[in-house]
Amino acid sequence: MASLTIKNAVKRYGNVEVLKGVSIDLRDGEFLVLLGASGCGKSTLLNMIAGLEDLTEGEIMIGDRVVNDVHPKDRDIAMVFQSYALYPTMTVGQNIAFGLEMRGVPKAERALRVEQVAKTLRMDHLLDRKPAQLSGGQRQRVAMGRALVRDPEVFLFDEPLSNLDAKLRLEMRTEIKRLHKRLNATMVYVTHDQIEALTLADRIAILKDGEVQQLASPAEIYEHPANMFVAGLVGSPPMNFLDITVEAGEAGPAAWVTLRADGADKPVLLDLSAHTARLDGYVGRKVVMGLRPEMISQGTTDAGQCVQCEIDVTEATGADTLCVLNWNNQEVLARGTSGYTKILEGTMDFTIETERACLFDPESGLRLD
Repeated sequence: MASLTIKNAVKRYGNVEVLKGVSIDLRDGEFLVLLGASGCGKSTLLNMIAGLEDLTEGEIMIGDRVVNDVHPKDRDIAMVFQSYALYPTMTVGQNIAFGLEMRGVPKAERALRVEQVAKTLRMDHLLDRKPAQLSGGQRQRVAMGRALVRDPEVFLFDEPLSNLDAKLRLEMRTEIKRLHKRLNATMVYVTHDQIEALTLADRIAILKDGEVQQLASPAEIYEHPANMFVAGLVGSPPMNFLDITVEAGEAGPAAWVTLRADGADKPVLLDLSAHTARLDGYVGRKVVMGLRPEMISQGTTDAGQCVQCEIDVTEATGADTLCVLNWNNQEVLARGTSGYTKILEGTMDFTIETERACLFDPESGLRLD
């Protein structure tokens, strides 16, 4: 395996700049996920790593070798596509071995490597079947096997699970995680699914309009998003955003919010003293407070400030229940502790963990540090 370095990568199509100076250093054996909405440039970047697209400016290195002008077949990478791209007239074994055959690998060695990969992917009993006889998950395993058998320096995945149903996506996600753990391989994985990104990645690069918004571990991105775009993209349900005006309280910064309780509007002063350093210079100014639903939890605890709120709507999700509250005349999602919607109704106590809140500048959208 090898490291991967992307230095100031720029891609233009005429006057349209699709990638705007992307720089990423990927350690040997690291799993990087490129996350973003359609059109953000993540697949273009992956294709540039693979050599399927040329760089307009910048440099890509695999290990200590600059590969800008190296043909895709000579980059020692393997790519798994969204479409399985299997040969329908070949068996599973023949599909996996095809790339080795084209490279002139002896037949005995091909057979041994195919057998090893098939056992790794738990599909050695399928080697004599044709693709039409396989399920979607099995076909994706074959596509992965065709990449694995090459033992490349870098694996590239282009939304490989997007064609599978929810159950198969979960199974294959676990399979890819297990595979990375076993191989300790360098992998770059493109997706628009935040759950895939959070569960698979060592680090996530979030792209928007051809620029990296944040490059960090899943935990860092979830707990400390760099800006409002990242905060709104990652997390399901998404983060709540509240426009507040910072005031000077007795213990430190504070802000008034209006909660609906017992059919009436009740202003409540939220304690923001945990963010004193961040809010230096913002007293008397507006900021955006970001609260994830689990930071507003049903019941009274010692973890935060207790308030009474009126529940507008409840949404049962099985393990827990989401509660829609009315704050400052806007909907705010809170996470209820019970899975039974009939228990969560009327006015109830909620604990707000303001010390875990994210605070953003309303103009730039950047998180206040």
